[in-house]
Amino acid sequence: MSENRKLSGEMPHACNCPLYQKTANVREELSDEADESVEESDESVEVDTMLSLVRSRSNLDERESEEFYIATLQILDRLKIAFTGSLSLKPNLEERVVASASLGQKKLWSSKNLYRQLVLLEGQVPRTTDTSPRAWIEAFFFRASAMLPPDKHMVLIPVTAVSPPSSSNLCGLVDYVAVVASQLISRMLMRDTQLHNLRMRMPTGFFVIEADLSVPSHDLPQAVCRMYACGKLLQKKVVRGGLTNGHDWIFVLVTLNDNYDGATFRWSPVVQFDIEKSLDGVLKVHHPWPDVIAAILLHWTENGFSDLGGDDWFEV
Repeated sequence: MSENRKLSGEMPHACNCPLYQKTANVREELSDEADESVEESDESVEVDTMLSLVRSRSNLDERESEEFYIATLQILDRLKIAFTGSLSLKPNLEERVVASASLGQKKLWSSKNLYRQLVLLEGQVPRTTDTSPRAWIEAFFFRASAMLPPDKHMVLIPVTAVSPPSSSNLCGLVDYVAVVASQLISRMLMRDTQLHNLRMRMPTGFFVIEADLSVPSHDLPQAVCRMYACGKLLQKKVVRGGLTNGHDWIFVLVTLNDNYDGATFRWSPVVQFDIEKSLDGVLKVHHPWPDVIAAILLHWTENGFSDLGGDDWFEV
C-alpha cells in the first residue's frame, strides 16, 4: 500500500481470499464426517471448551499450527457458528477521515502524536514476541479515547490470560476490552472488572484478540470463538471485536442467535498501515491509515453491542 492509495476498493472480498477458501474446504471435509459421537453440551461445557483455546501458540511448529487451526474450525461447527459474508470499507471516506483526524488535536494523543508514537515504536520495540503488539494496540486506543467528547470516557481493560481461566470472568478469552461510558460508569469499571459488574454496567464493548505476528488471519476462527464466548457470558446478542498484531487489523462482527445457541459472523479484510524507511534511515508512517484504524476503533467501541448502522465505516 502506498500513501496515495484510495480509501475504497483496496481490500479484496473475503470470499476471494485464501483463508476463506481454506475455511470452506475444511468445512466441506468436516461435513462429510459422522457427527454421532458429538453430544449436545450445556453452556458451561461450551464455555470451558472455548476457554481451552487460550493456550499459547508461540511454540507450535507449522504442522501443529495447522492442526490447531483445523481443530478451531471443528469447534466453530460444533457450536453452530457460521460465516455469512465479508465486510468492506465504504467508498469515499476521505472527508470523514479528515474530520476524525481533527478531533482531539489539543490533547496529548492527537492524530499528529499518534504518528510520532508509531514511528517511535518502530524504532524501539522489537516485534518478535507474543506480547509485542500491545504497545501498538494501546497507542491506537489512546488516540481513539482522545477523540471522545468531554462527557464520555474510555476504559481499556487488559484481560490477559490467567491460569486456570474461569467462566466467572473474561480473563483468558480476550486480551483487551475497550468500553466507552459516562464518567460515573467509567469509575465503577475502573474499580471492578469482574463479569457480574461488566454484565450490569458495561454499556458498550469492543474485544481485542492478539494475532499471530506473521499471519494474523490464521487466528480468525479462534477469535470468533472467543468473541462468541464473550457474548454468551455478557448476554449480548451482537459483539464487535478486532484481531490484530498491532499493524494489521481485522474487524469481526458476531451476531448470536436468539437463544444464544450458535451465531453468525462477518469479518473485514485486513486494514493495515505502512512504514517506510528512507535511504538515510528515517522512518515514516504513511497517511491516512492510522487515522482510519483509530476512527474505526472508536466507532466500533461506541457501538460494540449494536449491528451495523448507516453511519458505520463498513458495509455488507
